[in-house]
Amino acid sequence: MRPVRRMPGARYGRTRRALGWSVLLALLLGACGGPKKAGDWNVLLVVVDTLRADRLSLYGYHRPTSPKLDAFAREAVVFANARSPAGCTFPSANALLTSRPPAEFLLQAGGTMAIPESVPVLPEMLRQRGYATAAVSASPIVRNTPSRINAAGGFGRGFQTFDEACWRKHAACVNEKAFGLVRTLPEPWFLYLHYMEPHAPYRPAAGHARRFAPKDPKGVRPWARRGETWPIARRLYDQNSQYDFTPRDVAHLADLYDEEIAYFDEQLDKLIGELRERGLLDRTVIVLAADHGEEQYEHGQFGHCRSLAYETVLKTPLVMRIPEVEGARRQALADNLDVVPTLLDYLGFPAAKFEGLSLRPVIEGDKPIRRLSFGTQGVTRTASDGTHKLIFDLASGTSRLFDLSADPGEKTDVLAKHPEEAQHLQATLLRWLEAREGPAVSGKSRRKAEELEKKLRALGYL
Repeated sequence: MRPVRRMPGARYGRTRRALGWSVLLALLLGACGGPKKAGDWNVLLVVVDTLRADRLSLYGYHRPTSPKLDAFAREAVVFANARSPAGCTFPSANALLTSRPPAEFLLQAGGTMAIPESVPVLPEMLRQRGYATAAVSASPIVRNTPSRINAAGGFGRGFQTFDEACWRKHAACVNEKAFGLVRTLPEPWFLYLHYMEPHAPYRPAAGHARRFAPKDPKGVRPWARRGETWPIARRLYDQNSQYDFTPRDVAHLADLYDEEIAYFDEQLDKLIGELRERGLLDRTVIVLAADHGEEQYEHGQFGHCRSLAYETVLKTPLVMRIPEVEGARRQALADNLDVVPTLLDYLGFPAAKFEGLSLRPVIEGDKPIRRLSFGTQGVTRTASDGTHKLIFDLASGTSRLFDLSADPGEKTDVLAKHPEEAQHLQATLLRWLEAREGPAVSGKSRRKAEELEKKLRALGYL
């Protein structure tokens, strides 16, 4: 039997049909939001105000405060040793959005908290590359228009829309605005969401089912029941004996703080669910970060800002879900300053000169990109290698050293036991400080810090 001959026309017809199906499939994938190259990925930056890393079950906390985030993080990269470069929303948010050191934003002309026009900001960088940009912020500081605390606004540069309608409102409000944006923004888009849970006052939404803080606690003062922390600040920082507090008050406030985290966790799950339902999840880079944490009397202090630079304030969560990158947990040092360089790296855009570095080596191999992480808060400066941490006081010129591996709560000063380690960290810190703020002995940085604290107190923020 002779073999069947395939006519050229038939072969051409099948090839043409195959090509047609390929083109159709490509068109369908494009219309339905199929795979995209890195430069076309959407970017979602979620900032959770005042969120401590050590109060998340994701970071080993004994309470299940973040079960939804824990589940989401299994598909993401979790940075176990991430820090914020400053312990106050201003200038921490400025540094996060620009990858510039916090000192650049302290006491600008006119006392503005805004990012200077001369400093490139992430939404502006992405807008110039064809991204649609939008923000929803519940923060009284991170705003486009003035507020009582931020008299100039000034955070709207690069954003086509900046929604401030959720000020003083819960995370559900931010979510509602975000849902509307992801349904209408043309891709690729950059969306910045700033949530105010768990910032004080600690008041979980009425519909939130409490798990940690009873609604009628025994032996707790009325203001603490309401989640208010200012009476503690008046006693600690104004020495106003009219106010007093007990361990029960502090414990209840800590319980309410945990409830606020749990409430945010529920809302985060709804946000991720919206992206998944709309087919956006696998073509969106998602970054979750915090501007700073919160001291809750672990060291005889309370709140944030001022000169508080303990790990309770500076150690913050950092989680990144990047398309085509497997979930992992990384131990190498990371910093909020690294967010902008990392995003630009993964999006395939050239990076400018930044204070931070791309975390790509950490993400893909847990390879360290820095030896030290530095902190700027009030008259305090810190340097940490992840094991030891030096806290330097500009006002007194004195230092303390803590062994974070053996004493994560920073209870015992070990400077006398490890003088060589302290000397090395202090020398490195002073060189870093001089390069960014001038000589420590000049007192310029200390005066700036004191003036800024005075201003924040006058505005009622502290």
